[in-house]
Amino acid sequence: MLTQESIKDKKVILRADLDVPISDGRVEEPCFRLESLLPTLSLCLQHAHRTLLIGHLGRPTGLDPALSLVPVQKWLESRLNQEITLIPSGFSPGEWWTGESPLSLLENLRFNPGEDNLDRGFAAQLATGADIYIYEAFAAYRPGASLRILPELLPTLTGLRFDEEVATLTKVFQNPEHPTLLIASGAKTDKLEIVHKITPLFDKVLLGGKLAEPQYLTVDGLDLNEGAISYFISEIAKAKTIVLNGPLGVYEDETHSKGTKDILQALKDSPALTILGGGDTLTAIPSLGFSYTDFGFVSTGGGAMLEFLATGTHPLLEVLKGQKK
Repeated sequence: MLTQESIKDKKVILRADLDVPISDGRVEEPCFRLESLLPTLSLCLQHAHRTLLIGHLGRPTGLDPALSLVPVQKWLESRLNQEITLIPSGFSPGEWWTGESPLSLLENLRFNPGEDNLDRGFAAQLATGADIYIYEAFAAYRPGASLRILPELLPTLTGLRFDEEVATLTKVFQNPEHPTLLIASGAKTDKLEIVHKITPLFDKVLLGGKLAEPQYLTVDGLDLNEGAISYFISEIAKAKTIVLNGPLGVYEDETHSKGTKDILQALKDSPALTILGGGDTLTAIPSLGFSYTDFGFVSTGGGAMLEFLATGTHPLLEVLKGQKK
């Protein structure tokens, strides 16, 4: 368990969710993932000797200035009111422990092919000189050196937000209050596979976007129609545990935002436990005039949230469990 005593005077590597929306070289506001990182990051700054922050942005195939973490660096510097040393991709192992700043940020992990290739040498370079590793990237659940290899090289703890994600979703997986309702939507039809896996957890499943049946959609197929909106709202009123993953239509244009906005309003008004997740959902909430605090719990993960509901675990937890055997 992460406590101030567990990191006191230690050199800490903190793996974070840094895959955030960037526009015109700046982090888009409000940034839920970075806000969610602050409690664990602040704990490290207060009690650790030094902290190296690592994470990825996008899916670069090499060095790509458009996917640099400089905007994240600037956002954190402004929020924390302190300078952060940015370590370029061609780093010298352990150099982040020799500077003056208590906080360094490593440039986009995926600029180095070793991250996606699960390169043990790359992971060993990252681990050089560190005392402890904290995994605070719930949304990062696909194989990578930072997920699979670093926890083998360093004593590893999960972050405060990671623990909150696990506790909330475990409740849905193991002992939810019924009736339970899943509302899943999105532009990618491959989401149907994971939705089918978690369907047995729920008493009712409603689909929007490209996952929906035609009779639920407007003529152009870009939003829920009025009948579907009324039906979804009536099911929300019956449920006691509700999970939503993905906007219900192309909310970005004002013409097709009604379905998403009306469903979010119904969730806000519901006394049920409401759990929302997905990158597009995180953007839609403030875009449509809502606050993250309007809902019971907002997850930093989208695919990670669905995978957890399907398996009851996170790959990082399985790595740690395997080490204890």
